[in-house]
Amino acid sequence: MKNFQPLPTANQEWGFWGTSVRNGYDAELTWDAASRFLAKEFDLTAEQVRDVLDARFGRHLADDLSFINNGAGNAKGPTSAAAIAKHLTARVVDQGWRDSFENAIRETTGKTFPRKAPMTKEAIFTQIAQQHLGIETLVTRKSDGLDFHDVAVWSVKDALEAAFEAGRKARK
Repeated sequence: MKNFQPLPTANQEWGFWGTSVRNGYDAELTWDAASRFLAKEFDLTAEQVRDVLDARFGRHLADDLSFINNGAGNAKGPTSAAAIAKHLTARVVDQGWRDSFENAIRETTGKTFPRKAPMTKEAIFTQIAQQHLGIETLVTRKSDGLDFHDVAVWSVKDALEAAFEAGRKARK
């Protein structure tokens, strides 16, 4: 996306552009920064970016820019391309926001995003055993030297905390 050139809006009344104008933002600045961010982050073409920003999601995204902090703890809105990119980066790190971006892109362009299958309970247990207890596998190997382990109590505590945290994450 080195040579990405954003396309102009096809929806000056609504969508991202129209909302930026209504909110008093520099529409050219916000359009350019958001376009470049979406193209890079989600590997979109200029046409796909324009279509997403011109759609309903674009209107909501422009409204969200009002939460950009001015550094003094006050929301001030978009004042620079760097501030917009930083704000959008923080949004896509959050899984709920990322899902919103991906859903809007899928609805508008048809582009799909691969989903990782959740880890199985056995895989989580094995990962915890490896990381916290130094146990290579939880498969019974019918050998005292392989199936029994000396483990420090603090390692057991760490493993239990990791299991508790895994359960909390799975519940969400």
